[in-house]
Amino acid sequence: MPQKENHYELKANGYVIGYLAAHDVSRHRRWDLIDGSPSGDQDDTLRPRIILIWVADVYRHRGVGAALVQALADDFGCHIADVSWSTPISDAGQRLARRLSPEGIWIS
Repeated sequence: MPQKENHYELKANGYVIGYLAAHDVSRHRRWDLIDGSPSGDQDDTLRPRIILIWVADVYRHRGVGAALVQALADDFGCHIADVSWSTPISDAGQRLARRLSPEGIWIS
């Protein structure tokens, strides 16, 4: 069961340009972000888990997604590499995850 749920949004000119929803869970596996590769052994550490992340098309590749994930990690008191991502992860989400955590990510 999730411990708590957080929501983050970034605005520009009064419009939401990015949004992230997350909750804390304690069942994860490590994934190297290579399609078709198996995930690692289960880890039961309590981590923040991204449920949904969205960035407006015109604001993609401008650091909005990275800022949202960093805010989540900061609030939880962990590094970005310790954040877990819910599956399935979209192609855009995988590109963001690779940029933020090139060694792999936690999935749940």
